[in-house]
Amino acid sequence: MAAAAKPITLQERILQIDHIQARRYSKLTGEALEIASEGIIRHLKACARMDVNPDASAVREIIDDALNGRRVFAEVSNDLLAA
Repeated sequence: MAAAAKPITLQERILQIDHIQARRYSKLTGEALEIASEGIIRHLKACARMDVNPDASAVREIIDDALNGRRVFAEVSNDLLAA
């Protein structure tokens, strides 16, 4: 019987992708941390759906946008939600 995989933190998952971005992520606080976490989780879910590896440059862009107060993919049309 296979053992259940141990859940890892978002910080640990980012470290698996790129150590530089993991270090940048670890320094985030407040709203920037929330924005980056949301964006990175969305990126990881999209990569899992498409069966591709997460992209370090995408993680970097998400962190950069979070530092500038921009939410990536925050605008979702209500039409899409209703479908």
